[in-house]
Amino acid sequence: MAHKRDIIIIGGGPGGLTAGLYAARMGLRTTIIESGICGGQMINAWVLENYPSYESIMGADLATKMKEQTLKAGAEIKELTAVEKLRLSEELKVAITADGEEYHAPAMVLAMGAHHARLGVPGEDRLDGRGVSFCATCDGPLFRGRTVLVVGGGNTAAMEALFLANIVERVYLVHRRDKLRAEHTYAERLKKHEKIEILWDTIMTEVLGEKVVAEVKLRNKRTGKEWTQPVHGVFIAVGVRPNSDIASSAGVKTDEKGHIIIDQKQRTNIPALYAVGDVRSDSPRQIVTACGDAVVAVTHWLSVKPD
Repeated sequence: MAHKRDIIIIGGGPGGLTAGLYAARMGLRTTIIESGICGGQMINAWVLENYPSYESIMGADLATKMKEQTLKAGAEIKELTAVEKLRLSEELKVAITADGEEYHAPAMVLAMGAHHARLGVPGEDRLDGRGVSFCATCDGPLFRGRTVLVVGGGNTAAMEALFLANIVERVYLVHRRDKLRAEHTYAERLKKHEKIEILWDTIMTEVLGEKVVAEVKLRNKRTGKEWTQPVHGVFIAVGVRPNSDIASSAGVKTDEKGHIIIDQKQRTNIPALYAVGDVRSDSPRQIVTACGDAVVAVTHWLSVKPD
């Protein structure tokens, strides 16, 4: 069955929800299609302290507020609905879902976000869900009073370590460089926290354990020293990869890392097809920039669309 809309948005993270909000408020028949539940990576954020108007808010709470506002504006949201294929032409954009439904519109916004990157070390996949995790807020309580290790050096890794330090006995933060990429505020908190120890210039080379994580192998890149560190949990926070496969398969141009290439108006190489948020090239991977991307995309389409 074909559902005709004025605009289709693929993805219900902050970029997708903002695109839906603006499109619906402008009177466009708007459908947001989300493979999971709305919020994207935002729902896994323990606390957000850099979103304007909120000094501090839980990521899941902000996602709920965004969704409610977008629904109130009149957008349709289809959660737990995976898009399996796109057909893209200059005149018509078609999203085909796993259950065979088709959504047709003259314009589309790609806001599929990204997924957690993996290290590719032995034991990572085998022990995924058995001590290896990519979400501290999801799995942190399972390690109450125990020792865990976080891999990474950016904001996400810093937030994961700080969150875990409220629950566990000890946190090792493994970073391959001698300086964190995290914001200064987070970096200072990490260095001062009595439960957190930063292992500089260090990489994790293997996760060990029979049925669950028991220890990890580490190596200092500067000295060459190798050792085994007993831990109960490993939290990997080394970046994300764009969810762009269905777009590239439909002819959308991407860069060497799979990010969708856009211009200053968020336009892709296909007319009336836009990309916003973490899935697009050169994204700062921030909620506020994903929202800004969405505003640029929708307002541009409104300025050029046929009457």
